[in-house]
Amino acid sequence: MNPIKKYKEKWNSLSLPVKASLAFVLCSFFQRGISTLTTPIFTRLLTTEQYGYYTIFNSWLEIVSVFTTLKLAGSVFQQALVKFDTRRDELSASTAGLGTTITLLVYCIYLPLRSLINNLLGMNTLIMTCIFVASWATLMFELWADRQRNEYAYKPLVVLTIITSIAKPLFGVIAVLATQEYKAEARIISLVAVEVAAYSWLFISFLRKGKYYNKEFWKYSLSLNIPLIPHYLTRMILNQSDRLMIKSMVGLSEAGIYGLAHSLAWMLTLVTQAVLNTMNPWIFQRIKKEEYHRIGKISYAILTVVAIAGMGLISIAPEIVKIFAPKDYYSAIWVIPPLVLSVFFLFMYSLFACFEYYFEKSNFLMIASTIGGVLNIILNYFFIKLYGFIAAGYTTLFCYIFYSVVHYIFMRKIQKENLENVKVYNPMIIIGISGAFMIAAAIMMATYNLIAVRYGIIFVGLVVLFTKRNTIMGVIKEVRSKN
Repeated sequence: MNPIKKYKEKWNSLSLPVKASLAFVLCSFFQRGISTLTTPIFTRLLTTEQYGYYTIFNSWLEIVSVFTTLKLAGSVFQQALVKFDTRRDELSASTAGLGTTITLLVYCIYLPLRSLINNLLGMNTLIMTCIFVASWATLMFELWADRQRNEYAYKPLVVLTIITSIAKPLFGVIAVLATQEYKAEARIISLVAVEVAAYSWLFISFLRKGKYYNKEFWKYSLSLNIPLIPHYLTRMILNQSDRLMIKSMVGLSEAGIYGLAHSLAWMLTLVTQAVLNTMNPWIFQRIKKEEYHRIGKISYAILTVVAIAGMGLISIAPEIVKIFAPKDYYSAIWVIPPLVLSVFFLFMYSLFACFEYYFEKSNFLMIASTIGGVLNIILNYFFIKLYGFIAAGYTTLFCYIFYSVVHYIFMRKIQKENLENVKVYNPMIIIGISGAFMIAAAIMMATYNLIAVRYGIIFVGLVVLFTKRNTIMGVIKEVRSKN
C-alpha cells in the first residue's frame, strides 16, 4: 500500500478530538519551531545590543498586555467556553469588544503621559504604539484560537498558524536588511505588521456573530479577570523582570545574551504549551464530570515526558548556543539549565492552577503570584549585583519552585472545601520526578567543559531510553487512550 494512502487512512480512522489534539500539538511545534530556527539568522543580523533591545520590547509587551487586555483570553475564557457552551458566539464577540475597549482606554491614558512612560521603559512613541497594537491583535488571535481548540476545529487554526509563522521571520529578515541604522526597530515593526494583517479580520468575524457589548459577559469577565491582574502582572514580572533588571543593572548586551538563553530554554514550551492547550480543557471537563481519578496518572506520565525532553535540551545546550549565535553569546550556556528547569515547574504549576480557575478562586492566584513576583525582584536585585546576569536564571528557578509549592497548597485547600478532600495528586511522586530531573541536570551541567564525559552520559541515557522504549510507548498509548 502507498505509504501516503496508508497514513491518510490511519488519520481518517481517528476520532475528531484525537485529530484535533494531534493537530494542535503539531501546530504549536511548527509555530515555536519556526521562531526558534530563525533565531540564528537574527542573532547574526543584529548586534547583542540590538538583539537586547528587541528582547526588552518583548518583555514590555508581555507586561503592558496585562493592562491593555486583562489577559481575557486566558483560563477564565477557556472555562467560560465550557460554562456557556450554548452561547459561545455571544461570549466571543463581547469578550473581543471588551478587550478592544480596554486597549483603547489604556492607550488614551498613555498618550498624554508618553514622555514620562517612554523614558521609564526605554522605548519611543512608535515602539510603544506597536506594543499596544500587538497586544490587541494577539488577543484577537488567542480568543479565536481558544474557540477553535474548544470545538476541535483544527484546520483553520493550522492554516493561519502556518501562514503567520512563515510570514513573521520572512518579513523580519527583509525589513532588517533594508536598514543599516534601525535594525531592531525594523524587526519589531515588521512583526507587528504581520500580526495586524493576519488577525484583524478575526475581530470582524466575532462581531458578525455576536454583539460588541453584552452586559452579562462584560460583568462576568471583569469580575473574574480584574482580581487576576496582580496574578497576571506578577507572573509576567516573574517571566520578564530578569531581562529588564539585567539591562538596568548590567547592560543591554548582557540582556541580549540572557534573552537568547531564555529563548533557547523556552524551546521546551514546544512540548509544555502544546500539552497544556489540550490538557487544561481536558482537566476542566474531568472536574465537571467528577472523574478526578483520571487526572493524576496522566499528569505523572506527562511530567516525566517533559522532564526527559528538558534533559535532552540541557544535554546539548553548548552545541545549541554555537548553532544559534556567534561566540559573543556563548556565556548563555550557563543560564539554560536553570531556565529549562523553570519551564518544567511552570508546567507543573499549571496542573495545580486548573482547580483554582475552575472554582474561580482568583484570590489564591493573586496571592501566589504577588508573593512570587516580589520575591523574584528582591532576589534579582541582590544576586545580579553579586554574580552578574547568570544569577537571574537561578533566582527564576527558585521562584518557580516556590510558585508550584504554593499553588499545590491552594489546590489542596480547594479540594478539601469543594471535592470532599479528594486527593488528585500524590506529592511524593511529583517530588520524585522533580528531584531526579534537577539532579540529572546538575550532573550534565558539570560536564559542559568535558565533552567526552558528557557525550558518554548522553549515549548511556539513549541506551536506557531505547531499552525502555516499550514501557515508554505503553505510557504514551495509555495517555492517548485516556485522552
